[in-house]
Amino acid sequence: TTRQECSTVYEKKCQTVYKSVCVEQYKTEYEPYTETECSTEYKDDCEYQWEGYGNDKVWAPIAGTCKKNPYETCKDVAKTKERQVASPVCNDVPEQKCVDVPREVCVAVPDQICTNQPL
Repeated sequence: TTRQECSTVYEKKCQTVYKSVCVEQYKTEYEPYTETECSTEYKDDCEYQWEGYGNDKVWAPIAGTCKKNPYETCKDVAKTKERQVASPVCNDVPEQKCVDVPREVCVAVPDQICTNQPL
C-alpha cells in the first residue's frame, strides 16, 4: 500500500514591468524683442545772408553766428535674448518583478509493512 505525502515548494515567477523615468532637459530658446537705440550728433546751425553782387551772389553763413547744436536720432533695433526652458523627457525603463508562488507537490510513498520472521 502507499500513502500521499505532500509538501509546499515555492517557484519564482518573474515578469517585466515598465517604469516611467523622467528627467528635466533644458533647451535654449531665443526670444525676439525690439530696443530703441539713440545717438547724438552735433551740427552747425548758422545764420545766413546773401553776399556778393549780381550773378555772383551766394547764400553764405554770417561769421560768428554758427553754433554746434545736438540732434538726437533714434531707431528701433531688433534683438534676441536667450532663455533656458526646462521640459521633462520620459523613458520607460524595464524592471523585473518577481514573486514566490507556492505549489503543493505530492508523492506516493509505499507504506512499510512489518511482519514477524521466525528465527
